[in-house]
Amino acid sequence: MESSPIFLNLLIIVGGLSWITLYGEAVRVGLRDKSYAIPLWAIGLNFSWAVIYTIFAGRLEGPSHQVVLTSVRLVLDILIFYTWFRFGVKHFPSNPGEQWFVPWSLLVIAVCFILQGGVILQFGLYSSLAYMAFLQNLAMSLLFIAMLARRKRRKAQSMVIAYAKLTGSLAPTILYGVLGTELFHGPNYLLLVIGILSCLFDLIYISLLSKAKPYEKKEQTTTIIQRNMTGGEFDAFRS
Repeated sequence: MESSPIFLNLLIIVGGLSWITLYGEAVRVGLRDKSYAIPLWAIGLNFSWAVIYTIFAGRLEGPSHQVVLTSVRLVLDILIFYTWFRFGVKHFPSNPGEQWFVPWSLLVIAVCFILQGGVILQFGLYSSLAYMAFLQNLAMSLLFIAMLARRKRRKAQSMVIAYAKLTGSLAPTILYGVLGTELFHGPNYLLLVIGILSCLFDLIYISLLSKAKPYEKKEQTTTIIQRNMTGGEFDAFRS
C-alpha cells in the first residue's frame, strides 16, 4: 500500500508527540505524587533505545523529524530517571535491602543497553531499532497493567498517559504494519501483530485505569516495612 510522504511524516510526528506527551505527563505526576510513573524495565529500554537512535541514526539522517522527536524524548527520559532514583527507593523490598536499589537499577540499565546492542549486531541498525521499539512498547503496555494491579489506585498514573500510550502504539503500527516502509519493502506483518497486541493491552489499561480509585496523599499511612511485607506498590524484580 503506497501512501504520500506527507501522511507518513504525519504518522511519525503523531507517534513522536504522543510519546513526548506520555513522558512529560509521567514526569509531572511522578513529582506530584512523589513516586515513579514508568516501571524500571520500561524506562531502561526506552532510554537505551533513545540514546542509540539519537547518536547513530542522528549521524546518518541529520535533524530528521524522528531524530528531533527522539532527542526530546531522551531529555524527558532523564527526568523520569530522576523520579525513579528520587522516589523509587522508598518502596524497594527489605530483601535484598535498600542498599541494593542503585546497583540493581544500574544493572537493569546496563542490561537494556546490552540487549539493544546485541540485536543491532545481529540485524543491523534500523531493522533492530524498529523491532526493539515495538517489542519494548508491548512490554511497557504489560508493565503498566501490572503496576496498576499492584497499586490498585492512580498513584503517579493518569488518563493522559494511558491515551498517549495508545496513540503512541497506534501510529507506528499503521506506519510499519499497514502502509509499509522502504526499510522492510512494504508492510511488516510481525510488527503489525506486535502493534495490534500493544494497542489491545493499551485499551485494557485505559479501561482498568478509568475504574481505579484516585490517589490521595493521605493514603500514605503504611510504613516501609508494611509495604515490603505486602509487596506494596513496588517489586523491583518485576517492574
